[in-house]
Amino acid sequence: MNTDTPKLSFTQAQLADFTARGLKIYGLAKTGRLAQGSFVEGPTSLLATVTPGAFLEVGAFCNLSGGTLNNIRVGRYCSMAHGVVTGSHEHPTDWLTTSRMSYFPQVNGWDRLMCGDGAEEVHHKKRPFAASCPITTLGNDVWIGQGAFIKSGVTIGHGAIIGARATVLKDVPPYAVVVGTPGRVLRLRFPEPIVERLLAVEWWRYCLYDLFDAPMDDIERSVDVLEQVIGAGRVQPFTGVKLNRQTLANPDRIKAILPAPPVAEAI
Repeated sequence: MNTDTPKLSFTQAQLADFTARGLKIYGLAKTGRLAQGSFVEGPTSLLATVTPGAFLEVGAFCNLSGGTLNNIRVGRYCSMAHGVVTGSHEHPTDWLTTSRMSYFPQVNGWDRLMCGDGAEEVHHKKRPFAASCPITTLGNDVWIGQGAFIKSGVTIGHGAIIGARATVLKDVPPYAVVVGTPGRVLRLRFPEPIVERLLAVEWWRYCLYDLFDAPMDDIERSVDVLEQVIGAGRVQPFTGVKLNRQTLANPDRIKAILPAPPVAEAI
């Protein structure tokens, strides 16, 4: 890992202040560093533990309540329960050994301990293992239930639901409901014509607070209203504050660019 990578460090008071400004990022408290290209879009809630050095993208209006995240893109309006694991490291199964030492000889500092100055020669001989931890992708409006496992590199389509304790080993279609081990598609959330209209209208590009003319509990009427409101240009796409890894490493900068906390109304 590049030691020049900006380091994340927050006090509890800073995290509480960010929360009041719409950015709940307690899950980054022990992450230390993020990979290049990472960002978090506010407002959003990130309580899941993020692996140190991971690549991370999190869209606005998410509630990632628990679990472990590693090398992942998360769209907007996603929900994640406790105990979820995404993007765990893979190991080579057709190499001499499945041990990480074969492609990451510096693991635990053993290369220096065992080889001393000869560690450099070992590093020159190592082979890359590109499949170690490919990026996992969650579309927009994805809900992952408690204790689910998502294999690294999997793509979960917009609007999908992953049931509690499910084990997802392959890509999931949009608006599919997946259950079981291994995960299987139980059904679609809505009839295919509705799914096609939802994918076309891309409501997640907007702030949901601007779309409450749509009756949330009636999907057909809701899509009708969304098509009308969005098609007529009555709402504009939402642009959230995107905080890259350099900004996340500067708490004063975060505070400066986030909106001020709302003023409490007098009783």
